[in-house]
Amino acid sequence: FYALIAGMLCWIEPAAAGSGIPEIKAYLNGINLNKVVRIRVLYAKVIGTCFSVAAGLALGKEGPMIHAGSIVGAAMSQGKTITFGFDTSWTKFQDLRNDRSKRDFVTFGAAAGVAAAFQAPIGGILFTLEEGASFWSTTLTFRAFFCAMMTQLTVNLCYNGVQLGTVTSEGLFAFGLFNDVTGYYPYELIVFALMGAAGGVMGAYFNHINKVVTLFRMKHVNHTVWKRMVELMVITFVMATITFVLPLIYNQCTPIPLNTADWTTQQVDYLDSLVQFQCDDNHYNQVASLYFTPTDIAMQQLYHFKEVSGSTNYTTFDTGALLIFFIPYFFMAAITAGTLCPAGLFVPTLLAGSAFGRIVGHILNSAFAGYVTDSGTYALVGASALLGGMSRMTIAGTVIILEASGYPQFLLPLMITFAAARYTGNAINEPMYDMHIHLKAWPFLEGSLKTLGLLNYHPIAELMAQPVITLDEINRVGAVHQILSTKTHNGFPVVGRNGHLRGFILRKTLCNIIKLKAFSAPVQQSQPSPQQPEGDMAGTTTTSVIQLAPAATVFHDTLERNYPHYPKIEDISLSNAEMNCWLDVRPYMDTAPYAINASSSVQRCYRFFRTLGLRHLIVLDGDHRVIGIVTRKDITEQRLEHHWFHEGDNMQKFISIEPMEPGTVHESTGLLQSNRSTALTASEIFDIPPPSNPPNNNINSINNTNKSTNSSFSSSATGSSVNPMFEKPYEKDTTTFAPLNNIVANPSFTTESLISPLSPLEGGNFVNNPSNSTIQPQQVLNNANSIRARELKATKEPKSVRK
Repeated sequence: FYALIAGMLCWIEPAAAGSGIPEIKAYLNGINLNKVVRIRVLYAKVIGTCFSVAAGLALGKEGPMIHAGSIVGAAMSQGKTITFGFDTSWTKFQDLRNDRSKRDFVTFGAAAGVAAAFQAPIGGILFTLEEGASFWSTTLTFRAFFCAMMTQLTVNLCYNGVQLGTVTSEGLFAFGLFNDVTGYYPYELIVFALMGAAGGVMGAYFNHINKVVTLFRMKHVNHTVWKRMVELMVITFVMATITFVLPLIYNQCTPIPLNTADWTTQQVDYLDSLVQFQCDDNHYNQVASLYFTPTDIAMQQLYHFKEVSGSTNYTTFDTGALLIFFIPYFFMAAITAGTLCPAGLFVPTLLAGSAFGRIVGHILNSAFAGYVTDSGTYALVGASALLGGMSRMTIAGTVIILEASGYPQFLLPLMITFAAARYTGNAINEPMYDMHIHLKAWPFLEGSLKTLGLLNYHPIAELMAQPVITLDEINRVGAVHQILSTKTHNGFPVVGRNGHLRGFILRKTLCNIIKLKAFSAPVQQSQPSPQQPEGDMAGTTTTSVIQLAPAATVFHDTLERNYPHYPKIEDISLSNAEMNCWLDVRPYMDTAPYAINASSSVQRCYRFFRTLGLRHLIVLDGDHRVIGIVTRKDITEQRLEHHWFHEGDNMQKFISIEPMEPGTVHESTGLLQSNRSTALTASEIFDIPPPSNPPNNNINSINNTNKSTNSSFSSSATGSSVNPMFEKPYEKDTTTFAPLNNIVANPSFTTESLISPLSPLEGGNFVNNPSNSTIQPQQVLNNANSIRARELKATKEPKSVRK
């Protein structure tokens, strides 16, 4: 019945199932998962955990508490809840409603969850640093420390009242007081390392079993909810059968120790938790005492009950009883993880590992009594070994177990055990939480990229998505609406006329400004433009101009007010007249988006995504044109491995250094003389189409005294030459062009003359230049003079223009 209630809650909120640690880890990596940190999931998680633990399943409550703490942190950052209609948008909470601040608060909540579950505040901080957060800073360290500190204070006040500082074993999850430890010998460190390696093997096998079961669920069970409910009921029935049948099979009754003069008060109190189960008075069933008691009580029994004390041999738990408990519980814990109920993995692995360590301790104490430490220490080491083999934690696991035990002398054995378990487990398979992330095909980015031959050094152009859907700076509303309706991309690059990158705008921003109708209607169309070409080309082209009405300006606070529930394009209806309006995205786009060159390596692109927390990266060619885009899904390890081993048959998987053709340079300037330069020219920077005819000889009067310096730009009278401004050969052109670094400011030109012939945007006008329109070289030099004129307006002496 309890399991049925837990399953029903997870049926209502599917995100409440499982431990929630893979979801939080993926969320902190930058993956936007739906409904993972909603307040409704918190209620289903907490209540469902209570019922799933009460059902007697092989699971724990500590993992779900980490998820619950993360939800509380996310709710604190938002200051509102849709479920209860509570909103504090008028306060400073509005400034925290963004993805970055929300992820920071989720990090703090995860640290507080670990601190509350294990009474390990420092371990909670290290857990979020090692296993949770993908992006860390010194600011996060202090804030997480403060949250963990307040959590520990609250837990102490709840259990100890106002009398703080007393030694107690009470708490949400406590290992008891280790004041009965006899210490260990130096040679036992080798045994601890071997136990860590064995725990790594068992943890890897634990993960393998869970992976096989998860793949079966994904293929046959997870498609329908009723099948998941039936699976939960079957597992609950099997676990209940094991719990009752195995103690019946193990029909040996052990007398309760009566000579407890040398026992501590804590050990004597644990005698009351032994289960009689089909035994006479003052006797107990060892298997029933492990199955019928709560998990924390069972672990405390394994940690603190004595095995050998002087000449008296207290065999509280025999090897046979421990094996009967360990093997079924180990397999049931691996199978239960992933069912339709809140289930943690910390406690099952700790309890199973405690039984494993107790077996080793019992054997060693029976064979070498007096030369090894007590079995409780081995039980703690075994628990750490299996936990490390399952999760592959090192620093966080060591500190969590150390704080939960409260015995600092365990530091060295725990470090050795966790290190051995991690290295052994990683040699076999991947950690449990990473395995679930990969099975769900989330675009999770690890801390570093694995070595895949030379793929890491191949250009990113081989992996980028193309062709790219781009927007102009001013677009028809209907065209933007069609793109948003037919495509699911999260953002779009904004380009100029020649494909040069101008900015980047997100999908949510476009939907917002369209819903708010922040676009312009045409006032007057097809009027002749006052800007006509000059010289011989005058009168040959006509420029049409569309006069636009002023558009409303939407501020950033208005755009982000509905975070994270932005309007969807399906919910926005527009009339035909509104579809014909023009949308200016310049005030709302990111004018400095992250971009990478197409020749950059895959490894460098991966480093950008991982360190900057990006979701997309624009790929540019050598001329600053948009040719592709890279998302997180394009550079995941699974995608790279698939590309390398399955799609890379035609790839060049070896280094080939091709000799380059020798270049030619000018003697005086040293400039490379080639038909194509790698640097942008002035025409490309200003989006100027090259002239269809050779320019007129109308600028010979500019700076004629610098002919010796300008020789690299002079054309020959007997052959063809390369125009440095447009890089196009002209036959028998004797025009001398003044280099940019020798242009003298001309006061007759103003800033208006710079904007007029070059910019496609003039105030509220959208200029449509025909494809055959030309701009004379004189206009380019005039504009360069205007740029320099503004820089030199405070001085009378001419200076060279910076290249």
